[in-house]
Amino acid sequence: MGLSKIIIGYDPSDRGERAFDAGVELALALGADIHLVTAFSDGPGGGVEITAERRAAEQKLAKAASRKQLAESSVECHAMPLAPAKAILQVADEVDADLIVLGNRGAQGATRVLGSVAAAVVGHAPCSVVVVKTA
Repeated sequence: MGLSKIIIGYDPSDRGERAFDAGVELALALGADIHLVTAFSDGPGGGVEITAERRAAEQKLAKAASRKQLAESSVECHAMPLAPAKAILQVADEVDADLIVLGNRGAQGATRVLGSVAAAVVGHAPCSVVVVKTA
């Protein structure tokens, strides 16, 4: 099974950084293209207007994509004005992803195994999903 396009769900939290590191390590080992995805809340008008939220999301992705370990990699950034799970799933469909890597949010109650984003992605992904234990 060739894995040439890997989606990494990104947020700059400590947990998000652990998932990012795991996804990058896997992508580099496989020589896969990396698609970094983050979500943000768009302004009340929606659409393509440049909001502070959009700028902040794009800056976070640009900073992550410019890291030294990615210097020789193909990295595309996707800042999406959607809920996180929808953003990841939409990009996975658009680029015909082979794998999605994202973090869990840890248990929040005795019966909870995955965070809501990870659970939604696993349940609807068009490809395999790796959920990195981050908690």
